[in-house]
Amino acid sequence: MKINLKKTAVALSITQLLCAGNALSAENSENEMSSDIEVIEVKGFGATLGKALREKRYSQSVVEIISSDDLGTLPDVSITDSLVRLPGIAASRDRGNASRISIRGMGPRLNVATMNNREIVSAEPSRDVRFEQFPAELIDSVEVYKSPIASKAEGGIAGLVNMNFVSPLSKDKRIINIGASMMKNQLGDDLPGTDGKGYKANFSIVDQVSDSFGYAFGLTYQDQPSLERGIESWDYNNAADRGDLNDNQILEDAPWGMMVKSKRGENERTGGLLILEWQPSDRLSIKTDLFYSQFDIRELDDQMGAGDLGNWQNGGSDAYKDSAVEPVIVTKANSEEHLVAGSQKNNGLDVSTPTWFQTNEMLSAGVNVEYVGDVWTTKLDVGFSEASIESVWVDVNPVYVGGDYDLGFDIQDPQTPKLIVHSGDISSPENYSLGVVQSVDNWVETSPGVWENLPVETYVGATMEGNNDRVLSDEMYNINLDFSRDLDLGIFSQLSFGARITDRNKENDEINTWVRTAKQDHGLTNYGTSYSIGGGYHAPDIYTFNNWNLVANQAFGGATNPADNRSDKNSLASWLLEETNTAAYAMLNMVGDIGDIPFSGNIGIRYAKTEVTSTGHQNEGGFWTQDQDGNWYEVPLVVAPVSIDHDYSEFLPSFNMILNLTEDSQVRIGAARTMSRPPLLEMRTGYTIDPTTQPPSASGGNPKLDPYIADQFDIGYEYYWGESSAATINFFYKDLKSHIGIDSGTINVGDDSYAFTGTVNGDGGVIKGFEVLYQQSFDMLPAPFDGMGIFANYSYTDSGVQEFKPDNNPYNLGGLSKDIASATLWYDKDGFDARVSVNYRSEYTGINSWTPSKVNLNSSETTADASVGYFVTDNLKVTLQAQNLTNEKSVTYWDNDYSKPAFNVEWGRRYLIGFQYTL
Repeated sequence: MKINLKKTAVALSITQLLCAGNALSAENSENEMSSDIEVIEVKGFGATLGKALREKRYSQSVVEIISSDDLGTLPDVSITDSLVRLPGIAASRDRGNASRISIRGMGPRLNVATMNNREIVSAEPSRDVRFEQFPAELIDSVEVYKSPIASKAEGGIAGLVNMNFVSPLSKDKRIINIGASMMKNQLGDDLPGTDGKGYKANFSIVDQVSDSFGYAFGLTYQDQPSLERGIESWDYNNAADRGDLNDNQILEDAPWGMMVKSKRGENERTGGLLILEWQPSDRLSIKTDLFYSQFDIRELDDQMGAGDLGNWQNGGSDAYKDSAVEPVIVTKANSEEHLVAGSQKNNGLDVSTPTWFQTNEMLSAGVNVEYVGDVWTTKLDVGFSEASIESVWVDVNPVYVGGDYDLGFDIQDPQTPKLIVHSGDISSPENYSLGVVQSVDNWVETSPGVWENLPVETYVGATMEGNNDRVLSDEMYNINLDFSRDLDLGIFSQLSFGARITDRNKENDEINTWVRTAKQDHGLTNYGTSYSIGGGYHAPDIYTFNNWNLVANQAFGGATNPADNRSDKNSLASWLLEETNTAAYAMLNMVGDIGDIPFSGNIGIRYAKTEVTSTGHQNEGGFWTQDQDGNWYEVPLVVAPVSIDHDYSEFLPSFNMILNLTEDSQVRIGAARTMSRPPLLEMRTGYTIDPTTQPPSASGGNPKLDPYIADQFDIGYEYYWGESSAATINFFYKDLKSHIGIDSGTINVGDDSYAFTGTVNGDGGVIKGFEVLYQQSFDMLPAPFDGMGIFANYSYTDSGVQEFKPDNNPYNLGGLSKDIASATLWYDKDGFDARVSVNYRSEYTGINSWTPSKVNLNSSETTADASVGYFVTDNLKVTLQAQNLTNEKSVTYWDNDYSKPAFNVEWGRRYLIGFQYTL
């Protein structure tokens, strides 16, 4: 494979320079290793790193590990905060929280998530999981498998993320952990109606009722302020209906709109965990687990700015010409013209005062039974998981009564977009109303053939619209059955085989936009206000309400659908996916010598079959055509139900090997064929079919999508010394055989073929790169510096895989950052611990989970966090944390073009002060 030689040479040099010191002794058997690791007391950030490193060293594949020993002791708010410190892992941010992750430059749609080795569902319309829903206080450890093992669930070309719960019987004493923190978001000082304050608390207990029965119970609650400010640009008009403001016969690209915006709300998270473990004999053990998580989001999402900027060819340019401001048009190197600044007279003012309501729930439960016989060990795992999201965006659109205005935009510097009021006052509360009486045209035929306009007085009320009013649910039942036995057959030390069956139903139930109109006699006065978002953004003050709930209830009669909440269904937007996955595997563990070099590993094969039924509706008819005699007639529009079946299967071989070169160094090798199933949303039905075009055309979902497939190879060198020190380098190569994205292609519906615009399977490409890890405890230094340590990594990924849009400048593969780096400097001594972490990822392509056609170029980001803790007693620790210290903005662009800004927002710094008390 072709790798950047300069970066590779630097990485190898760093690895060799850092490989100094004494190595850990290698254990002789896997059981002995587990026993030795279990008795290590984890206390402090450095100790958690040391335990994770030991588990990584003896793992069967390329894996990254986050480890603890007790509930409530992981040093982060959510699991995602911990994951982004690992080599090759980066996260996109949502509401300021690290959320969806990319592994080795591959986006969330190429990951798979399991809990206790049991695949889990997602409240996203695709398959990817938002890991911020998992409180760090309730998770014992996390494993990120980068090279597959035949016995693990298939589905992750990028990697498999497995979250583990604590084993109560592994403890030798009762452990109780209580913690609480107060938090403050700095944006609360700049935005009105919020103080930016929140809090979090957790409680957990792990106990053994007897030598054979134990339990673990945990609760966590977080009330986090959800704050945001910035400027958003709607997508660009690149179509044939663009305008030509300078009359040179070249149409100009222009944004559809640009808005100043802010969010002020709360994000409440509740989590619970219950584990029961029973070991009635030395041979039989039974473990049950129950996990529950709920997110409640309520956000005021004020927006105001210039809409209708798309510069429509048919008359839309008149408002630009009526303005006193000359438009600014630039010519690109490819001869395209872009409208980068302009203003419109009395046109385009868009004011929205919405509130976003959302509730996410997740439930995961399972029973695991293990029986150790004289020869065979049998494991049976039965599980169920369910996730749902219920949401609606309730938007109140006030009536502007402020007279003439001239409102424009300026993106000549795309990194600092501007909204400019050239004349008029669009921010004053006096210039808005919840309803006015206006004179409207009323054309009447006063005599045969004679029409006159007799205006009438009509009440025009502000409107409330309910958009994206949906309930999405995802549920899965799964059964895993595994058998294993020891072997004495040459190099083969163990045989294992088994099967897995999952049955999954994902349904999106969406209703049409509903509307309420403000009452004429609402009786409200002084209900409006305006404010500046601050932060150096160049934009007018936003109009909003002093009390949104009061306006919603008194003027509109509530903020819910005035009809039955599910009666007016949007059939084309609603869908059901039923998926059954059947898998079987066989695997052999290996132990032996190649010459004088000991080795261990495994070789296996997994077979996976997927059967999908996609149910929904599609448009049929709604067009004019001719009969055999040449007479035109209209085919009525019918929204018809449709159900489409699809299946596919794959054999997935895998191979992993560790070569122990010395007692302190080893080479790790992995090879496999991997797969990732298509995003569920993009397998929906919902075609709009038009047989009158040439060729006949269709658009919508694609139930016939086949999976991503990749062949991959890993090779790495690892050097260990001390109890928590290592330097490693790992090269990876993935040959992606197919890719999934938005494009134009051909599909078959029944016996007919249609030109299709939507999600299709396309050619893949090569993804390759390397990862470097350096981790060391500087205990060789003189006091007090012997408490210092560092955990640092860097990954480089090169890819020839691109998305299918734009045609002339396609995006890189979704989620891919060429450069990802993380460094944590920590100190842990005499009851005092502190750490500073910096995470960097270079630019990447972001794909919207709910609207996959919505693709952005995300600019590079560098975030920094810090924490300080002190053990007042052996049991009581006080902590101070700071997140997003640099208040890093999230900046994105449309059309893979840095001259077309999309989002420029910030979420503020967060500070937490709290304690942990352990008994």
